[in-house]
Amino acid sequence: MTLTWLGAAVICVLAVTVSRGYKRGFIREIVSFFFVFLAIAVSWAINPYVNDFFMENTPVYRMVRESCQDFVSAGDDQEQQPDEQVEQNSFIEALELPDLIRKGLESNNKEEVYTYLAVDTFGEYVSEALARMIVNGLSFVVSYMLASVILRLGTWVLNFLAGLPLLKSANKLAGGLVGLVKGVLFVWIAFLALTVLCSTEIGKQGLALIERDTFLSLLYEYDIFVNFFMSIFYGV
Repeated sequence: MTLTWLGAAVICVLAVTVSRGYKRGFIREIVSFFFVFLAIAVSWAINPYVNDFFMENTPVYRMVRESCQDFVSAGDDQEQQPDEQVEQNSFIEALELPDLIRKGLESNNKEEVYTYLAVDTFGEYVSEALARMIVNGLSFVVSYMLASVILRLGTWVLNFLAGLPLLKSANKLAGGLVGLVKGVLFVWIAFLALTVLCSTEIGKQGLALIERDTFLSLLYEYDIFVNFFMSIFYGV
């Protein structure tokens, strides 16, 4: 089993969330956990509108697409894009991307996806698919931040519940368990952010650490947020 410094840091973060949940107890922690899920639900509801805003009213999509085009071009040592399926798969495998994304690109390298993305060539397909995934991931992160700010208006409920007696050990143990689950969710959101930044140096280094770390690779494989966006854009 391989453990990198990033994996050790994530384990420490999860330990802190368990400890915090244990100290706060089940009642306060489950209420806090409810607000996290509520923020995620609100994020999913408003994300299509935020994504459309980014795509149509800001230069974000254009900048990301140009960055992805440069990223794809940097991975191509040939003057022309590969034409054969085997060559295209080899090209995708050579990209510095997580295995989940590479498999998504390979499985969706088909005519109907080209039509959906409004592209004609293999290079355009890879660039456009990555650009849309990154922009939608970015819009989700922004949506989550907006939802969290909105839900801060309900923090008075938490302040009220903070005065409840939290004495039973079962209550604290349950709070620790909820804290662990909440910590995993935050780690998954961080993984999504790294996936969004996959064409940047920070994203490449972070994803490389995840690939080398057995614990982080397992967490990344079951990341519900990354898999959700992969299912949208790559149909996996």
